[in-house]
Amino acid sequence: MFHYSEDMLSNVQLVDATFENAAIGIAHVGLDGSWLRVNERLLETLGYAHEELLQITFQDITHPDDLETDLDLLRALIAGEIPHYQMEKRYFRKDGELIWANLTVGLQRSPDGEPDFCISLVEDISKRKADEEHLKTLIDELNHRVKNTLATVQAVAHMSFRKDEPIADARLNFTGRLQALSSAHDILTDEKWRGANFREVVKRALQPFDLERAHRVRLKGPRVRLGARQAQTLAMAINELATNAIKYGALSNDEGMVSLRWTKITRNGETFLEFEWVEQGGPACMALDRTGFGSTLLTRILPGDFRGEAKLDYQEAGMHYTLLAPMEGASGQ
Repeated sequence: MFHYSEDMLSNVQLVDATFENAAIGIAHVGLDGSWLRVNERLLETLGYAHEELLQITFQDITHPDDLETDLDLLRALIAGEIPHYQMEKRYFRKDGELIWANLTVGLQRSPDGEPDFCISLVEDISKRKADEEHLKTLIDELNHRVKNTLATVQAVAHMSFRKDEPIADARLNFTGRLQALSSAHDILTDEKWRGANFREVVKRALQPFDLERAHRVRLKGPRVRLGARQAQTLAMAINELATNAIKYGALSNDEGMVSLRWTKITRNGETFLEFEWVEQGGPACMALDRTGFGSTLLTRILPGDFRGEAKLDYQEAGMHYTLLAPMEGASGQ
């Protein structure tokens, strides 16, 4: 009668302890796919009780799109064509949740060399796959934003460098518009592109002009969140309004002032955002003879991005610009 030596018994106990206490799922799997022996970690990963899992096969809980590859590799392993195999596959937990696992399979042979059973290592990589998917989404989103930004810069350049405008003026206007776009981009980056605060966008766009420190501009309005596209367009619009006021309007002298106000109003049960740029104390205001990038931005592009309506009113007391837009694209949070 065969007896285990103390060393052999110690080795067997060590193997059993390793099997049961491993940090990943371990199983002995029959050549037909049945579960023969499983450790606690695998039961936790798949959500089954011990006896429940032993009543089914790995085919029963493998995602259909991964099953054919798994079976092909298993056949090659049993035939001796490969020493082992590894693949990423999806399992259905008992509760129906789909999980990703890194599967490594080797083959245990009997003393006469015949295939006996498979030894499978099942590592739950669901979090890693979710992180990879999230990263892919972020990269796709970044590529989309870069394309949109480049398209915006191209449009700004096209409208800034007009044949009938001196190159020095065009270069100055173009630089200011890019600075405004950059300021909005900085805010959105800080906010991880989840949006931007209305006041912060306005303050950053006005910063190069140093108008708040000179007490030439008054800001007043509640907390309003903007989408990424709205923030970029608003920043450029503020740059246009400030530049125009400094060249021709209320900020072209020492007495003029600008009031920049935004508020939430309700009409017929619907909430709107009303934004006003009001100039006072400057020279008599006259409408420009031609339509340039600035007026196009203020009367078409900005209201388009806010899904609202804009009015550019050249009053004798000073220019008055109004934007009225539904709050569905912005929030008061």
